[in-house]
Amino acid sequence: MTNGPLRSREERLNGVLEAFHSCQLDGLQPTRAAVRDGWDYVEGRRSLDEIIEDVVRRHTRRPEDKR
Repeated sequence: MTNGPLRSREERLNGVLEAFHSCQLDGLQPTRAAVRDGWDYVEGRRSLDEIIEDVVRRHTRRPEDKR
């Protein structure tokens, strides 16, 4: 977890909504997993660092997966 300042629920919600809006401006839509991750962050169930680690793990291929 990050040792930085804690953000309020409203600040976390605004950050998630801003990120999703940026995606939509680029013609993209958040996946169900992204929305779930966003709510986990907003509700304080997981930190942003935990979510980033999970996303990297979900979307990074290990050398043995490249066959």
